[in-house]
Amino acid sequence: MSADEACLVAGWCLFGLVAFHALPALLWLPFRTLWRVAARSAEPDRWPLVTVIIAARDEDARVEVALQRLLSSDYPNVEIVFANDRSSDSTGEIADRIAAEDSRVLVLHLDEVPDGWLGKTNAMSRAAEQARGEWLLFTDGDILIEPATLRLVIRHAEAKKLNHFCLLPSMETAGWMECVLTSFFAMLFCFGTYPWLRGTRFPMAYYGVGAFNLVRRTAYEEVGGFESIRMDVMDDVNLGRLLRDHEARADLLVAGDAVRVRWQESAWGVVRGLEKNAFANCRYSVARLIGFTLFYSAIFFLPIAAVLCLDVVAASGFAASLVLLVVSFGCLSRLFGGHLTVGPWLPVGAVAVLLAFWRSAVITLRQGGVRWRDTFYPIETLRASLYRRSNVRKKRTTEDAEGHGNKLP
Repeated sequence: MSADEACLVAGWCLFGLVAFHALPALLWLPFRTLWRVAARSAEPDRWPLVTVIIAARDEDARVEVALQRLLSSDYPNVEIVFANDRSSDSTGEIADRIAAEDSRVLVLHLDEVPDGWLGKTNAMSRAAEQARGEWLLFTDGDILIEPATLRLVIRHAEAKKLNHFCLLPSMETAGWMECVLTSFFAMLFCFGTYPWLRGTRFPMAYYGVGAFNLVRRTAYEEVGGFESIRMDVMDDVNLGRLLRDHEARADLLVAGDAVRVRWQESAWGVVRGLEKNAFANCRYSVARLIGFTLFYSAIFFLPIAAVLCLDVVAASGFAASLVLLVVSFGCLSRLFGGHLTVGPWLPVGAVAVLLAFWRSAVITLRQGGVRWRDTFYPIETLRASLYRRSNVRKKRTTEDAEGHGNKLP
């Protein structure tokens, strides 16, 4: 086989790999919007109580609007447990004022974090202890949830007998580069969580969305709440993984305008926003980060190099890969509130996000851990506390031996 023939085969093999990740997102997600899917579900015989759990720290810029949007919901049976996690601004005062005006709001003021817990997981866990709802909705203090959202969500979740349900929010951005980076990260999430394979045994198919993580209370209690992920900075995603490993029925839809968030305040804010959890996504392992970098580069950078360096025939598979990536990037950006025209900016987004991963690793290793919400967590503690599926298997084996299965309905 000549060099050109080898490049031709390699290019089309790469296209197959890209298509495996991109085509389902491109062809499946646009038809999986809340308004399109949930509107087809019948209303339940009764509306179960939903407890919205908000763990907030220094969110006074948007928290009042977020709370008022929730309280204006047309859902007939909702309460809010607001955990003010050591805020140094007026977040707590705003929440207290709203609670005094509306009895559906309960405010918890947390002044310290117990050993062995992250501030946010502790806040969510403490709030869940006070919740009375059959459904627990974990969200953040800056998320804008439109009034009609909860009714549609519960219709869908009850009709499908779900235990876990997520909405992918629409991203609000102010600048072009912020839109590019936010859209690229959203595309990586869609490619990397394989939501279309969630009902299979594919091991990487799990998801969680910090902006909208809805969990049936019985499922939350069955998995032990946040106990096994209490030191995990990727608590939202790994709550989804924990539920998947306990065979909880789950689904994910695109929120559109039903849920909106301004993830970061600038393009540089997006890079800094990945500082906490990018290296955590590689389980604080340099070897895993190198492997991720090689795979990532093969997907996003190799097609560009091949198109520039090879003749037309030898580069055809690489060119097809690049076209599919650009189209996917633009279409998914539009789906999540961005712009279709970001597509050609794919290389810029790819470089920036990869640099953000390595920046996260360098900062974490240099300072020996992660600083989050003004608390420092040593890297060895974080590594020792990483969620492992083997722990679930051991627990379930023990419970099965004792005659107590741990399978969710």
